[in-house]
Amino acid sequence: MNYLFFATSISLIVSFASCNSNKSDAANNKSEPSAQSASSSSSQGGAVFSYNLDGTKISGGGVDALMMNNVAALSKSDGNPDKLTFFLNDVNKENTETFSHSLRFQIPGTTGTVALTPGEDHWHVELFLTTAEEGKYVVYGNEAFNITVTNVTSTHVSGTFSGNVKLAKSTGAGINKFTVTNGKFDIPVKSDAY
Repeated sequence: MNYLFFATSISLIVSFASCNSNKSDAANNKSEPSAQSASSSSSQGGAVFSYNLDGTKISGGGVDALMMNNVAALSKSDGNPDKLTFFLNDVNKENTETFSHSLRFQIPGTTGTVALTPGEDHWHVELFLTTAEEGKYVVYGNEAFNITVTNVTSTHVSGTFSGNVKLAKSTGAGINKFTVTNGKFDIPVKSDAY
């Protein structure tokens, strides 16, 4: 089950990254990361985020023309809690469609704190780190991880996060574990995207 979960996640991120493959329009359609702090509100509909990955600051906020990068999808579900799904992607590596760092979240679509544990099937966080090969990532799944959604509307979501991620055995070599601290996000919401 976990292998299928991670294989599906890898397929999603490769699909999201490949949606930007039109090189002639890429320069015109891609927003540059904002210099604005992730803790402040992004009132113009843009996205900002930051976090520390084992002490190294990662930040970004560019939203692509298709609104797939740094945009949350709010999915309504009959009988189940609403769900927010989003990637926090830093800038593309030069001359590629690959992101250096990407965090994928699937969390409840309400305000409040969710404490994730390893092996949980419903809510989760994954870290994708680029490899030397174009479009290939090393994947990490959440261990103990906390996400607090401080505000969610039909157009924007903001919150904080921190925790640990561990290498998924099915993805090959990589550092065994990372710690994520001081995470903040303020990104647009695209309702009923799934």
